Amino acid sequence: MPTDTMAAAASAAATVCAKVAAKAGFSYTANVSTSAGNVRQIVVAVAVAMAESSCNPSATGQNPGSIDRGLWQINNYYHPEVSDACAYQVQCNANAAWNISNHGSSWTPWSTYNNGAWRNYLDTARSAITGFSFQLKSRGAGTCLDAISSDVRNGGRIAQWTCNSSDSYQQWRVVVGANNYNPVLQNVGTGTCLDAISSDVRNGGRIAQWACNTTGDPYQRWWFAGSGQLNTNGNANAGLHNVGSGTCLDADASDVGQNGTIFQWACSASDLFQLWN
Repeated sequence: MPTDTMAAAASAAATVCAKVAAKAGFSYTANVSTSAGNVRQIVVAVAVAMAESSCNPSATGQNPGSIDRGLWQINNYYHPEVSDACAYQVQCNANAAWNISNHGSSWTPWSTYNNGAWRNYLDTARSAITGFSFQLKSRGAGTCLDAISSDVRNGGRIAQWTCNSSDSYQQWRVVVGANNYNPVLQNVGTGTCLDAISSDVRNGGRIAQWACNTTGDPYQRWWFAGSGQLNTNGNANAGLHNVGSGTCLDADASDVGQNGTIFQWACSASDLFQLWN
């Protein structure tokens, strides 16, 4: 295979891991001390997965008495709580890997993984964690986050809408600036970014479209709070936190439907209308 084709294939595979790693909760801002220096946690996670499985969801590694499974090659002997159905499902595998990297002595601390081939994939991982896009579906409402195409402006409406995977106004691009901040979420259809209005920080405060600012505006920067739930249906069930306001993205439970309200609300991990997949 030509070198450029191999590089493109590696990049596409790494993007698969980056998408699910972001929703699983791997951090864009926390640095991990490794043999390669201080590296962002999500970069380490993607690089490790590339080394372990080439980010192939169906990858299987046979060992004496055990099997490594899926993207992060989760071993069925050391982690029997992770079923095969979970291990071979991309988001569930990522959620399990996040659990493994963030818990105590019985969990392998992958975020401090200090040797091996993973370092060969650092550049690929750094490229993969920005520029991809996905839909955001509210677990509670069953609707998707939509930038209203007839209202593209600073302050333009963000709403709930029936999910349509081919609708570019429901696709959100993760964009990381040069300063290692949390990413902004840029709407593919409008080119505007998801913004928690700084003058309206409260329960019920406005969420709107705004011209993107990848370097300075904390009210446009977001991070996923991983649930760690091992859902074989592929749900991340992740809270979406705004850096500037400290509030979370919430689909109004009293207004579920086409053009339903999206607003800020105090973060609650048990609120299904704040969980996004």
